[in-house]
Amino acid sequence: MNGPAPEAEAADSVVADILAVATREFAQHGLAGARIERIQQHTRTSKRMVYYHFGSKEGLYRAVLEHAFETVRRVDQAFDPHAGTPEEALRQIARNAFDAFHAHPDFVRLLTFENLAGAPFLRTSEQVSRLNRRALTDLETVIARGQQDSSIRRDVHAIDVYINIVGLCHYHMAHHAGYLAGGFVDADQRHIQSQDFHRQRQRAIEESCWRYAKADA
Repeated sequence: MNGPAPEAEAADSVVADILAVATREFAQHGLAGARIERIQQHTRTSKRMVYYHFGSKEGLYRAVLEHAFETVRRVDQAFDPHAGTPEEALRQIARNAFDAFHAHPDFVRLLTFENLAGAPFLRTSEQVSRLNRRALTDLETVIARGQQDSSIRRDVHAIDVYINIVGLCHYHMAHHAGYLAGGFVDADQRHIQSQDFHRQRQRAIEESCWRYAKADA
């Protein structure tokens, strides 16, 4: 069986290189402040090829956003909403979300810029909508299972749990620098910079989301 043609592999490599560099540029400067010239200077291609593959600065920005969503959603690929108890499944969703945000700080910055602008590109992206809908459907399945076995309250809605999870994970990463600048003593600052602190926050977020959803004993 023949593999991809060398020309196709070369094109894929160029596109991947541009997306990686553009992700850093847009995450640092947003759409308005990003410059194609800076992106081109840090890639192995020309400015003309950037436009050839993506059409415009806005086209490149849209591709970066969609690629970023595809990347962070990979953590959910092996998730089965029917596996384990509803509590175990919901906690796993929270852990996956935390790991995705923690592993991709540029994604957090991209989201921040895009939301400050009113999310015009996310609103019109069918790819992002599909990925988000799949994640919400998994959560709806878990919530329904928990309501069926009475481990989750009847008045809990999946969208509220989803926003709680995403909001807490996003805040932790988006404001981590603020933790360090917040006047804590040296020992606290060292702890905040440690992996132990990230795991501590992961456990706290997981517990908070489960306590919100679980039925009263």
